[in-house]
Amino acid sequence: MSRLVHVNLLREEERRGHSPIRARVMVPMFSGLALLAAAVWAGLALLSNAMLRSGNARAEEQIQEQSATVARYESIVARKAALAAEAGQLDRFLDGRVLFGPALAAVAEAVPEDTALARLELSYPLPVAARPAPGAPAAKKAPPGATLRLQGVTSRPRDVEDLVAAIREGGATNAFVSAAVPPGSFRTDVTPGTFRFEIVAAGAPRSFSPPPKTPPRRAPAAAANGGGNAP
Repeated sequence: MSRLVHVNLLREEERRGHSPIRARVMVPMFSGLALLAAAVWAGLALLSNAMLRSGNARAEEQIQEQSATVARYESIVARKAALAAEAGQLDRFLDGRVLFGPALAAVAEAVPEDTALARLELSYPLPVAARPAPGAPAAKKAPPGATLRLQGVTSRPRDVEDLVAAIREGGATNAFVSAAVPPGSFRTDVTPGTFRFEIVAAGAPRSFSPPPKTPPRRAPAAAANGGGNAP
């Protein structure tokens, strides 16, 4: 019986495997692919970071622009409020004015022919501040109005009554709210047939507050139902 003996004369480093994929080829190839993927990932990361920085810069610019716009808007609103307050003060001042020029001109035109004025005095009383009681709120009092005093001579007592009515109901009503002859101020003069008189007119009080709004009047129930009881 024969016996075969196989002798392997190749060295270990000369041996070749039966697999078609060789490690000496694949390892460098996979290493290159890994480096390429890492380079692509790094490039994408840098690009994304640059885009984020650019977006943040644009957002900061928009925020600064909006902050400047808000600051300008707030300054405009504050200026508008200040102008409205000044306009309100001017309106209250104009509403509180009492024009005595036209009123005195109307009084002069209303003086009858047989009456002569000897003295005209227009004065404002000084307001006296009263001290409120301890713990009580301060009372708000309307500012006092002017006082007009007319002194003259007439030959017809009826003319004095007409002059008082003209001050009370004529063209001077915007400045004076009442007019009367004080008791004892109408007396006989030294000259026969003449009389001395004095007229005191109270001026309208100056008020810098807007007038109160009057509520609308409601029709009575009878008028609303047709002017009578229903049958």
